Amino acid sequence: MRRKRKETPLRAIVYLSVKGKENNIDNKEEKQLNYITEYANAHNIKIVKIMHRSILSDMVVNKHFSKMVSMVSRKKADVILLSKVAGISTDIEDAYKKIGSVIQAGGCIITVDEGELKLPIRMNREIK
Repeated sequence: MRRKRKETPLRAIVYLSVKGKENNIDNKEEKQLNYITEYANAHNIKIVKIMHRSILSDMVVNKHFSKMVSMVSRKKADVILLSKVAGISTDIEDAYKKIGSVIQAGGCIITVDEGELKLPIRMNREIK
C-alpha cells in the first residue's frame, strides 16, 4: 500500500477589504478574515501575510497591491487570497490588469466567492 504524499500548501497573502463606517471596520474585517481562513484551511493554503485596506482610498489599495505583486515575484507567496475581486479593483478593466500582473509575476489571485481568477491567454513572443 502506497502512502499518499502530502501536497505542499500554497503560500498566500490575504487582503482584507470591507466597506463601512470607521467604528465597525474592525468587526467586519474580523468576520472577513474568518471567512477567508476557513476557505484557506479547506484548500491547503497557508496564510503568510495579512494586509488591510481599512477605510483607505483606491490609491492606497494600488500601493498595497504593488507590494503584494512584488512578494509574489520574489517567491515570498504563491497567491493573493481575498473574499472577492471587487476588494482590489475599481472596475472590470482594473481587475483584468491586476490579474494579469499577478500571473506575470508567477502567481495567481484566488477569491473565496469566485475561485481562481484566470486569463486563458497564451502569449507567444515570437511573431512570424
